[in-house]
Amino acid sequence: MRYAVAILTIAALCAAAPVQAQAKAKDRAPRFADYPVTNLVTMRVAKPKFPKGEIDDAQQRLLDTVGHLGTRTNFAGRYFLAVVGCGTTCVWGAIVHPKSGRVVGVPTVASWFETHDKFEPIDFRHNSRLIVLSGGRYENRDDMGLHYYVFENGKLRHLRTIKTGDNFMEPNK
Repeated sequence: MRYAVAILTIAALCAAAPVQAQAKAKDRAPRFADYPVTNLVTMRVAKPKFPKGEIDDAQQRLLDTVGHLGTRTNFAGRYFLAVVGCGTTCVWGAIVHPKSGRVVGVPTVASWFETHDKFEPIDFRHNSRLIVLSGGRYENRDDMGLHYYVFENGKLRHLRTIKTGDNFMEPNK
């Protein structure tokens, strides 16, 4: 009888372990490794394409950023993510398809104050589809935090926000 109880207890613990691991994964911040890209392409990036009409200042800054000779893919395996300054503690970004020049906007993020040595207000990797914005989205001081997005099917999808105030002393993983 004791043997049967011991086996049932072990079986129940083994069955509960994956559920507990999934719950812990949902509680923790998303990581770059959670959204891997295995096929990394390094190629020159096409000129960004905008709707017909006058090019505004922001579009011109993006053209200047992408227009440098040797600009190559740096995000999600085959895209170029440009980070463009818009003030002292303000940046915005754009994801550019390297062949077509199609542009997907990345929200403006601003107002970070305390940061670590390798701080990037828009943090991303070539081998991951995850983007982490640090600060207030759209310059909103009430929205200060780490904002996690995943790039899928040509669009950004918000995963979650972790409020931090204006303290960004820990690097993203």
